[in-house]
Amino acid sequence: MSLNIAKSLVEGAVLGLNAYIKPGGVHRYTPGTLFDEVLCNLVSAIDSIVDAVEVGSKVKRGEIAASSMGYKKLLVDPLKELFRSCSAVHPQYVIPLIAGGTALGLSGVESILEESSKFKKALELVVTSGLWSDVKHFIETLRTIGRLDMYDHLRGSGYADIAILKSSTSLNEVLKALGSRWRGFLVVEVQEGLIFTYLKRLQEIYKNVRNLFHSVIALYMDIIKSQLPPQLAEKAKSAEQCGYMKTVDCARIMYEIDTALRKSKLLFSDASEVVTVVAAFGYFEGFK
Repeated sequence: MSLNIAKSLVEGAVLGLNAYIKPGGVHRYTPGTLFDEVLCNLVSAIDSIVDAVEVGSKVKRGEIAASSMGYKKLLVDPLKELFRSCSAVHPQYVIPLIAGGTALGLSGVESILEESSKFKKALELVVTSGLWSDVKHFIETLRTIGRLDMYDHLRGSGYADIAILKSSTSLNEVLKALGSRWRGFLVVEVQEGLIFTYLKRLQEIYKNVRNLFHSVIALYMDIIKSQLPPQLAEKAKSAEQCGYMKTVDCARIMYEIDTALRKSKLLFSDASEVVTVVAAFGYFEGFK
């Protein structure tokens, strides 16, 4: 069961990452190494997600206490392993899958949307039950795996201060702080509730499209369309009317939007993070 859940999450995330074209976002023809790095992270994380689901299941069965889950095994060790395997680590893609996988094991739900309150309660326990020292260890690990940008962002927000960590900080607060720059983290941040908002929207799109690949692209365009410059907004509207990637002519419009955005250096990596993670949970829901 744990392996099946982990495989669903990874397969959905890989499909979401691969979805082409996401104008100005991460897809398989994105210039540079980012796509390959994220793909390596997702594929290499499957064993860690299996372990996370099993940890949640053990808490559910009463074999271990929630306080014994420990972020070192759940989050820190997997990040270090990804650094060894892939050389570059993108926690905003991987951490939500591990946290969400733990919550799936803990809640035992078969559908996040149909049993949302049960899943939310489990997810809240996962991201708020760690000791302050576990949270500190997670923050310090960001520096050692080459994500000094994330570490400095948290330090600038006060989250590297031991006094603050001891007094009130949970993993959820750290995810919220990181999510202000890397929105993938916010998918499993319980106050924002993005997993429910965007998973519900993905479901609405999927009911009409019946194809996760096309649904991911439509969700992505939903997220970025308000940020498009006026000269591209009309093109985006035309692409929406013809179904984005459903026809050759439509795909050409999407390519033109992508090219224009990259020339203007207007990129939406944050939207790519969100739709990739949401696609993972959509695949678990049965969206294929």
